Amino acid sequence: MIFKIAFKNVWRNKVRSMIVIISVTLGLTGGIFAVSIITGMMEQKVRMDINNETSHIQIHHPQFLKNFESQYSIPDADSIAGMISKWSDVKAVCTRIRITGMAASPNSVAGVQIMGVDPLQEKKVSDLYATIPDTGGGYFTGTRKNQIVIGRKLADKLKVRLKSKIVIRFQNTDGNLAEAAFSVNGIFRTANTVFDETNVFIKKSDLNPLMEGENESQEIAVILKDIDKIPVAETLLKSRLPGLDIRNWIELRPEMGLITSAIAIEVYIILGIILFALAFGIVNTMMMIVFERTRELGMLMAVGMSKSRVFRMIMLETVFLTLIGGIIGMILGAALTGFFHRTGIDLSSLSKGLGAYGFDAKIYPFISRELYINLTVMIFCTGILSAIMPARKALKLKPVEAIRIE
Repeated sequence: MIFKIAFKNVWRNKVRSMIVIISVTLGLTGGIFAVSIITGMMEQKVRMDINNETSHIQIHHPQFLKNFESQYSIPDADSIAGMISKWSDVKAVCTRIRITGMAASPNSVAGVQIMGVDPLQEKKVSDLYATIPDTGGGYFTGTRKNQIVIGRKLADKLKVRLKSKIVIRFQNTDGNLAEAAFSVNGIFRTANTVFDETNVFIKKSDLNPLMEGENESQEIAVILKDIDKIPVAETLLKSRLPGLDIRNWIELRPEMGLITSAIAIEVYIILGIILFALAFGIVNTMMMIVFERTRELGMLMAVGMSKSRVFRMIMLETVFLTLIGGIIGMILGAALTGFFHRTGIDLSSLSKGLGAYGFDAKIYPFISRELYINLTVMIFCTGILSAIMPARKALKLKPVEAIRIE
């Protein structure tokens, strides 16, 4: 009965109730959309980092990541990769040569990370091949030897183009200086300009002879079918390969893990601030309702309605107002997010600045189901907290005095 009365009371003054509901709706719609842009940017950043750079898990010699010295290769890397590829949770695995060196052209020179890859294996682990535009050549096309794939930023820095020659210099596994000329076969362009400027890709078959080692690999990259399976896979790898260094993408890029965690907290702070601001308007409205219905509330208590029921009635009215606006706001926010998730938000005018931090110029807003569930709880709690002051005010009314108020 008290639920029905409270719900009917909400609509006694339709204009005032609609103003509150619209305020809550617009506040949450805007908040959800703003949050979806932030989370969408981070989701894209994490996905690009995993697909182009870190993969889900990487395996190295225990000493390799300290100084990236080529002599610290993984013993029997191909056998280990073959064993890992048979696991049910693994989508793809590849081995890589990874060394630090120099790339030189007749015009300039730059320090680079040299990645020796098997193109067929690499395509299953990395999406780098998909970032080469139609005008950027190909990903190790043809059978010619000494092909190299570089980033657009590095190509501009070295002032080279397709089929230009680049000399690669590095220290091989014996500590000797090795160098060779490579022809630019493809020029990729990712959202991360720093990555594009500092990474080059060469076939392992072309790089191995220069390493003066047989089938040397400094890195094994693993992509899983489900990112949530990383802890299980990492634990299993550590138990099977105790002599090697096993790290997931967060351990490889701790700054990304920190930013992701900070963004997750920031999202709730933003929504909390919006709800906190809306709560003031709700409290003000409910206080006005209590003042306007002072005589009515006094009469209800005089004819036998207990103070606890009056308290619950005011509480329920406030919660109904908040929830109605909150639910509509979440529906509109989800619809807006869904629309732009399909079409994307083009920020090409800011591409240079975004690229410096590794963000794509086209953003696809995204919000997880978990956030909607938590937001529903936050809205409900906001309604309850907003109701406490008006409900307490109603409890303090004395029936005899309240009835006399006109």
